[in-house]
Amino acid sequence: MAQGEREASKNKVSADTLEYECCSLSETASKIADTFQAMVMQRGYNAVSYGDLAKALGIRKASIHYHFPSKAELGCIVIKRYREQFQNYWQSTNPGDPKSYIRAYESFIEPIKPVRTADGISCLFGVLGAEYQTLCPNIQTVVSSFFVEQAKWLEKVFEGGRNEGVFHFKGSAANFAKLFGSALQGAMLIKKSTGSPEHFDAVLTQLEDMLYGRS
Repeated sequence: MAQGEREASKNKVSADTLEYECCSLSETASKIADTFQAMVMQRGYNAVSYGDLAKALGIRKASIHYHFPSKAELGCIVIKRYREQFQNYWQSTNPGDPKSYIRAYESFIEPIKPVRTADGISCLFGVLGAEYQTLCPNIQTVVSSFFVEQAKWLEKVFEGGRNEGVFHFKGSAANFAKLFGSALQGAMLIKKSTGSPEHFDAVLTQLEDMLYGRS
């Protein structure tokens, strides 16, 4: 197998299994994945074609197919990588250490904040969630599992923080976690539609007032 073929083989991902290794991506493959992710966050998954991607990168479509034979395969690698990068922010909590729950919550919010001022983009999973019915089954599975994992993690942080006396929301932690995540996703989509960071700010402020018992 030639050197170029070996490199491309490392970058291929199965749309059936969603298996890949981020570290195996070549520089070109990484640029393709990064550009595709940015375009999906702005336009939506279904609105981005390999032709659009090739034009944005200044390369031929054949070059993209060389690394990612299908859009489904490219989509798989991008969304799983995004999920792992996002979850890397989620800090662990320590029972008996009240501040660890505040730090964990802040680690969840931190990577979301750039979306507030970014022009015309939204959370990748929020965009994919809006297009859910049109996605291939394996991408649907990853999108669904992300939202479930996010809600469970938030529930753990909120419940633990309330037990430690730092959070003072009302009702069950499970329901508040669902409310929190859903409201943020909605706020990001509306901000994308209106271009108004103030809408996102208002929603986040209200959610934090509820979290800390300020309202």
